[in-house]
Amino acid sequence: MSRAWSLALPVMTVLVVLYALLVAGVPRRVAGARIYGGPTEGQRTLSLRVESVLRDGEREMPAWDGPLVVVAHAGGVAARSVRVSEALNGVADIELEFANDVRSPVSLELRNASGVSLAKGDIALRVVDWAAHARRRGAWIRGRSVEALQVSIAPERGAFVVGAWDPLLIRVERKGDAAPAVRLTVKADGALIDEPDRARTDARGRARVRFQPVDLNPTLRVDAQAEDGESGGIDSGVPVVPGGLHVVTSAGGVRIESSTPRTEAYFSLVAEGSRITGGALKLTPDGRGGSYATARLPSTPYPAWLVVSSEVDLNSAAAIGWPLQVGAEPAQTFDVRDALLLDGLPVAFEREQGRRSRVRWLTASFIALAFGLSVALLVVRVRAADRQIDQHLRSDMDRQTARRIAPRGVLPLIVGLLAIGLGFIALALIVAARAG
Repeated sequence: MSRAWSLALPVMTVLVVLYALLVAGVPRRVAGARIYGGPTEGQRTLSLRVESVLRDGEREMPAWDGPLVVVAHAGGVAARSVRVSEALNGVADIELEFANDVRSPVSLELRNASGVSLAKGDIALRVVDWAAHARRRGAWIRGRSVEALQVSIAPERGAFVVGAWDPLLIRVERKGDAAPAVRLTVKADGALIDEPDRARTDARGRARVRFQPVDLNPTLRVDAQAEDGESGGIDSGVPVVPGGLHVVTSAGGVRIESSTPRTEAYFSLVAEGSRITGGALKLTPDGRGGSYATARLPSTPYPAWLVVSSEVDLNSAAAIGWPLQVGAEPAQTFDVRDALLLDGLPVAFEREQGRRSRVRWLTASFIALAFGLSVALLVVRVRAADRQIDQHLRSDMDRQTARRIAPRGVLPLIVGLLAIGLGFIALALIVAARAG
C-alpha cells in the first residue's frame, strides 16, 4: 500500500498544481459598477448615473447581463428602489425620490439580475464641494483702450466649437457708455462670419453676428466707425473648445452635435445646486462627417445648463455646460462633472484577489502535506525494506556478517528525502511564480 501511495502522491500533487494554475487560480473578470451624480445634500430627488463594467486585468469594458436594481435609504426613511431595464454600453441614468430632503448619507446598493452586489456603500456630497470643481467659460474680451471707441467681443453662450454656428456679441462703448449706430466691419481668420458687412450697434451699443470656427485658433478683427468719425477696434483670438460637443435648443428638446464621427454621448442637466437629470445617447451620422442625437428635457429652472461630453463622467477638457437660457449679457458655461459617488470595482477586485489568495494557500498546503506524507511513506518503506533484508540474511548467516553485507546507512535515506524535497520545492516555486 505504501509503495502505491509513494508513487501516486507526486502525480496527484502535480495534477493539483496544474489545476490550481490553469483553472482555479486563473484571474477572472471582475464585475462591478460605478455610481455618478451631483450633490446629495438637501435633495429630494437624486439623479444618478450607473455604469456597469467588467474588468479584465487592466482593461475595462461595458457590461450588461440584464436588469439592475438600485436600493437606497437615508435617515431612517423607507428604502427606495429603482429597476434599470435598459442601458447604452452599460450606462443608464436613474432617479431616486425621497419623501423629504436628504440630510444624511444615503445608503445605496446596486445588484445585478442574479442578485450579486455590484456596488454597495454610503454616498454623500455637499453642494459646495460639487460646484467647486465646475469650470466656467465665457466673458467679454476687451479691445484696445487707447481709442475713442472701446470694442469688446464675447460668445453669447459662453463657448465655441469647431464646425458649429453660434452667436458672437460685439459691444461698443464711448467713455463707459453705450455707443449706438456704430458701423462695424468684422473679419475673421480661421472662422466663418454670417453677413459681416451689415453689422451695426443697436441702442445698447450691441451687435450680434453668427460665428463658426473652422479651426482651433481663429482670430477676429472688428473695426468700429461712429458717425462723428470716432473709431476703435479689436484684434483678438477667439477661444474654441477642442473636441467639444455642440448643443442646439428648441421647443421640443435639444440636439447634441459632434463635428466628428462618434458613437455615443452623455449629458447631465444641472442647476446651480443640483443635478436634475441625465442620459446616454447613441449618435447617428449626419451625412456631413459628423454625428448627432436628440433628447427631450423636463421643465428646467433658471438658470440651467446642459453638460455634454463623450466621457461617462463628463470629466474631460472638452466637456461643456451649455446654458439653456441667455439674457442681456453673455452667458457663461457651467462645466461641472458628474462626481464619482460610489465605486464597487475595488471591493470586487479585492474579493477576486482574496479568492486567488485562498487558491494559492490551499495549493501550498496541499504541497506541504503531500511532501510530509511522502517523507513519512519513504521512511516507512526504507525501514520495512531494511528489516526484510536483515531477516533474510540472518536466516543464513550470523548478525555481523549480515550487517557487513547489508549495512544500515542513513545517507541513502537522506539522499532520497532531499530528492523528494527538491521536487516539491520546484512545484512550490512554480505556484509562487504564477502567483506573482
